[in-house]
Amino acid sequence: MPSVPIRTALGANATAFPLVGGRYEIAPYNCVIELAISADATGVLATVGSGLDAVQDEGPVQLNTINVQPKYPDDYFLSDVVGAGERIVYQLRDTSGAARVVQTVLKITALH
Repeated sequence: MPSVPIRTALGANATAFPLVGGRYEIAPYNCVIELAISADATGVLATVGSGLDAVQDEGPVQLNTINVQPKYPDDYFLSDVVGAGERIVYQLRDTSGAARVVQTVLKITALH
């Protein structure tokens, strides 16, 4: 059961795709994903989904102290069942006009 910590330095008014090009952009097997996302200030929006599923469209992320990873299970608000070979969509967008630090943990649990 992988747990994937991701620290994203999000530029002012920038958009980032933290999973693109990574090992878990495409689900390696049928699984349940759980995501915890936190930013160091307000103004960061996240879009999350997989395949054709839309879990969250540009919703705000929770606030946390800079460089502190989210805690399980308290900070894991987003989850989805993902089929093998489906793309996990995760986009961040800053609307505050300032650079932000976003901490994410993607937890993957295989379905047997």
